[in-house]
Amino acid sequence: MSLIALDIGTSGMRAVIYGLDGSRRGTSYFEYHSDFPQPGYVEQEPQSWLDAAVMCLKGISGYLKAGADEPQAITVTSQRSSLIPMGKDGKPLRNAIMWQDKRTVKQCEALIEKYTLQGLYRRTGLRINPYFVLPKILWLRENQREIYDAADKFIGVQDLVVHFLTGEYVTDHSQACRTMLMDIKTFTWDRELLGEAGIGADRLPRLVAPGTVAGSLTRELAELTGLPAGLPVIIAGGDQQNAAVALGVVRPGVAEANTGTGSFVICAVDRPAFERSARVLCQASAIAGQWIMEAGIFNTGSTYRWMKEQLCPDLDDDPAAYERMNREAEQSRVGSNGVMLLPHFEGSAAPFWNPGAKGIFFNLSLGTKRGDMIRAIMEGIAIEINDNVSLIEITSGKISTVSVAGGMVRSDLFCQIQADIYNKKVARYKNSEASSLGAAMIAAVTLGAYGSVEEAYHNMVSDRPRLFEPVPENAEHTLKLLERKHKLYNALVGGNVYGSFGERV
Repeated sequence: MSLIALDIGTSGMRAVIYGLDGSRRGTSYFEYHSDFPQPGYVEQEPQSWLDAAVMCLKGISGYLKAGADEPQAITVTSQRSSLIPMGKDGKPLRNAIMWQDKRTVKQCEALIEKYTLQGLYRRTGLRINPYFVLPKILWLRENQREIYDAADKFIGVQDLVVHFLTGEYVTDHSQACRTMLMDIKTFTWDRELLGEAGIGADRLPRLVAPGTVAGSLTRELAELTGLPAGLPVIIAGGDQQNAAVALGVVRPGVAEANTGTGSFVICAVDRPAFERSARVLCQASAIAGQWIMEAGIFNTGSTYRWMKEQLCPDLDDDPAAYERMNREAEQSRVGSNGVMLLPHFEGSAAPFWNPGAKGIFFNLSLGTKRGDMIRAIMEGIAIEINDNVSLIEITSGKISTVSVAGGMVRSDLFCQIQADIYNKKVARYKNSEASSLGAAMIAAVTLGAYGSVEEAYHNMVSDRPRLFEPVPENAEHTLKLLERKHKLYNALVGGNVYGSFGERV
């Protein structure tokens, strides 16, 4: 028995065939890019996801023809918090407004004035911020009224691909909790907030629990991909919630940090839990009926990719470009020879929640080498993650080990930097693409192969992680890095360089 996991990321889409033992039996990947039409705006052509889905599933069908087990289902997990208005003909009316987009500061300020920051946080689990969907809908109503009025449905990226595969408009709790339209305590649409958006529930997808069968693969898509028509399509939910499942965040007291385009720190909780300053989100888990605490960081892996594309032109055609960058970073010392990065290239989410924040390389000199800047990116990302781990611990209790995943953690250096800066054990599993594995676990439970997600975890994650321990002699250096970063950020906010929308630390 096998499952196809379709993982829709911000930078690309991946399809993986998983066996019930968690083994990978084939994989296919397709890369795409977002557009940046003007400062603060981040969009993407919806057709890019549909093309990627066909290419990835077609690639997977090649493994099936070569003798892999017939799949029992397609399970879909995706990036979150983007907005796509759909016409009555089932086609997008404009480019998607992406989760990193910052155009809705005005709408967010109006929501804070009407509902207060804590008021909406306690209802939705979300901090009012351009990150989420409700302000995007309000922006459409105020700036592109003809599209707002013509929209039959307002959906996200996962919903778009599920609709493409099945013809059904369906979303799940772990995606809906990112809209700022769902009551986090009851997992239902909030009528008052729907009224604020000027829409009824009929203009949103059908709301279901994660792990629900959304529909079946249509005959048209079967012909395009070479997969069997009628194959069940299971909606597994948000990519970060699924990654948490694959990294063992299935009970309270366990945490993970997943670094892809952005980074996400997640801890399981047994009830809706709220941080006193609303800097950490309360979200629906990928496990039906459960919750997580989550702190998201916009620009981490995307910053590393920016470094490669903009400042490493000699590596353009090198298939091992990132490995070479990692080796350059290894030549730099702890503290990157004085260079420091604030990774706020498209604003800051947790813990600062400052859409006006910008990326900064600080303390460059004529002696600075490229490897110093590369290492500074790794340290800057780890410092940002550490701020969020510390915040989550205040509510969830002590965290001794952080499981890590995502493309950047293939670097031993980055894992060691994380251990040193968190002053905690860091556990790295062999399968760094945790979102797709988590989606496969959710689907295995749906199909009855396992009785619970914990049982699926114990059967589908067989490898023992590699542990990175903090190096005691690095502790003094890392404490200075943390202090220096906070002084730099607070000075920029205090000088109104970043604006006054964000938190200080």
